[in-house]
Amino acid sequence: MFCVRRHLAQPRFLLQGRFVQTSTTHSVFKPTFSVDDIKDLPYHDSVNLQSRILQPRRTKVIKEKTPIVFLHGLFESILFFKKIAYEVSGATRHLAYGVDLRNHGTSPHALPFTYSIMAYDVFKFITDKNIEQCILIGHGMGAKVAALVSLLYPSVVEKLVLIDGVPCATELNKNFGLSLLAMCEIESRAMEFKSLNGKRVNYGEVTKLLRELQPYEKAREQILGNLLRTPKDIRGRSNIGDEMFKMPVMNFYKYDVLKTTAGWPQLPNVTKFTKPVWAVTAKQSTLDMKDYEEEFKKYFETVNFETVDTDYWFEHNKDQLVDLLIEIIGRSTVPFTHKKGKYRW
Repeated sequence: MFCVRRHLAQPRFLLQGRFVQTSTTHSVFKPTFSVDDIKDLPYHDSVNLQSRILQPRRTKVIKEKTPIVFLHGLFESILFFKKIAYEVSGATRHLAYGVDLRNHGTSPHALPFTYSIMAYDVFKFITDKNIEQCILIGHGMGAKVAALVSLLYPSVVEKLVLIDGVPCATELNKNFGLSLLAMCEIESRAMEFKSLNGKRVNYGEVTKLLRELQPYEKAREQILGNLLRTPKDIRGRSNIGDEMFKMPVMNFYKYDVLKTTAGWPQLPNVTKFTKPVWAVTAKQSTLDMKDYEEEFKKYFETVNFETVDTDYWFEHNKDQLVDLLIEIIGRSTVPFTHKKGKYRW
């Protein structure tokens, strides 16, 4: 029997009471902040994940169809899958949920931050919504979480789609390390970029510093998308003067979350998942899912390997991925008319 508490995260690098960051972040500049000054997050075995229904406003889903649950990647949120989910839900008439994983988007901030715990959060979300089975689609970190949900709680997963995420330890792209250090550096100097009451951010100054810290434009866009900029973003937060981002980036650094994200838990007694699985490679990214076929065989009875000619962010040829997901899920016989911007929120 899988025990959640056995998989709780513990601080990895403890030296006389001090947490030490490893080289995971591929540092190219020396941080000006001290790990000793970073406050710990609360510790929760499970959190209530925030979600949104992602479907066209005027589209009527068919309640009898299996719901789709989308899980985003590291440093992302519900919004990552918004456009894709909109088109897939519209074409298939399946209800689609986007979920913010713990410490991302609008979901609670809490330790531990491990795949086993994140999988339990998702399982709890599915059961709390009274969903008997779902079509689980994950990207990057979210793909690993989705894979683990299927292995630990197979009864709630009907189909599994993993995009750019494999069931084993892998090396993260160095841009994640650069982005994390950049966000920590910005948050450590929060008062330089905020108004006196802490409610407004000088977007221009943040952007200027980011150009020095993170050379990759798309990664900078991701960072800026995580800024606490609107009244809705800061609602319910007690430390708005100190926080700059929707994620607890300083704790990510303190607990070397990048190492955790690159890893994979030990599952010595897990039973193979026997339902349909698709492993989708984004051709323009750095990860080829087919290279990990032997790892997939350890956990999944049958895996369908697919490739779509897009990049990690789905910026180019997004339609190829949409078409593949519609094919996997099954197109509705009722025609879908695309009307730009008509999302249900």
